[in-house]
Amino acid sequence: MENDYFVRTADGKLFHGYVWPDKAVFPDFMRPDVRQWWGELHKSLTDMGVAGIWNDMNEPAIADRPFGDGGEHIWFPLDAPQGPEFDRTTHAETHNLYGLMMAKACAEGLQKVRGGDRSFVLTRSGFAGVQRYSSVWMGDNQSQWEHLEMSLPMLCNMGLSGVAFVGCDIGGFAGNATAELFARWMQMGMLYPLMRGHSAMTTAQHEPWVFGDRTEQICREYINLRYQLLPYIYTLFWEAAIAGTPILRPLLYHFPRDRTTYHLYDQVLLGPSLMAAPVYRQGVEHRAVYLPEGTWYDWWTGECYQGPTHILADAPVERMPLYARGGGIIALAKPSKRIAPVRQFVEERAIDSLKMRIWPGTGEWTLYEDDGHTFEYEKGVWATTNYQVYFEGEKVIVEIAAREGEFAISEREITVEVVGIGEQQFTDDGTVRRLIF
Repeated sequence: MENDYFVRTADGKLFHGYVWPDKAVFPDFMRPDVRQWWGELHKSLTDMGVAGIWNDMNEPAIADRPFGDGGEHIWFPLDAPQGPEFDRTTHAETHNLYGLMMAKACAEGLQKVRGGDRSFVLTRSGFAGVQRYSSVWMGDNQSQWEHLEMSLPMLCNMGLSGVAFVGCDIGGFAGNATAELFARWMQMGMLYPLMRGHSAMTTAQHEPWVFGDRTEQICREYINLRYQLLPYIYTLFWEAAIAGTPILRPLLYHFPRDRTTYHLYDQVLLGPSLMAAPVYRQGVEHRAVYLPEGTWYDWWTGECYQGPTHILADAPVERMPLYARGGGIIALAKPSKRIAPVRQFVEERAIDSLKMRIWPGTGEWTLYEDDGHTFEYEKGVWATTNYQVYFEGEKVIVEIAAREGEFAISEREITVEVVGIGEQQFTDDGTVRRLIF
């Protein structure tokens, strides 16, 4: 109040509305001094160990009375002045920027008060450019098959719009999922850049184990697969950060001349090499899959197909149809010889063993690594390793370039598997290698 940080009406009165906690006033996030003040307020939380902030309802979503009283949703007064004195405008012009500026204030504040450690920021609202500050989810969905189906095109459209770190509430936020719906959603959710199960307090329990042993095992398998894929997925995040490349991609992204892909919304590419065709209908255990031009391999069986073609994929509840592209190179965190199970959380232990899973063909891919914690990568403390695969006569050649960058990596075991042909192991010291299969 002393610094007049809150939005006022055109006649100078303090504007208020009702949100979850009750009556509230609203910071003018268009002002740089307000964003700095708001960002530094996070210190009271980060001092307790909080490493992430979720900015919700920041469209802003407000009502004319407390939320439990059945009031009406209301708008900010569109003529309310906002912004610094030298650039003053009205809420009519800044409405879409309100959530974006809140996310910016949060992200910049966390970077300042957390001493150089990266933070996790999630926002419900934003605008073009929000990817610089925050991840985004698609809002309050419901436990319905139709909402499972809708999630892929929604997330792909966000990625094509430059917002790559996105997800939907697995299992549905409102309502109660069935065991089959939850299992299918967890399979699809493994592909989401932001993977999280989430539901309202008023729903039935939505932990995987409440649906029975079969569903729990399905969830375990696909969560474990997600954790194995993290080196591949982390590299996709790097590509998104430096080039705006989507992490989750519609097929038309890589096959722009194939008209069949233009309206194909229910298949998706995770990066350049891994394609999924999730099941999104109750009781369905087979589905049609379109394979674009090139060679494709069934992830589970290794069966080879030549595209373009349509196939009928076997998809019992335990299996989401998943295909790798010929020439595809995917880095997997390999379970350690000393500790067999897949990591159950990122910080459990360092990755001391990688498996490069490569499918016969011609392809190239660069693995990106850094410390995962700090902003030292901005100073060059990162590492990249380029992999290439190609045919030389009847042989498959895998070339591994010298590691680049200043991030130091301890010697580790690398297993290179050319699917259907064989595998070789070596101790990775960052030097050039040429493997013949």
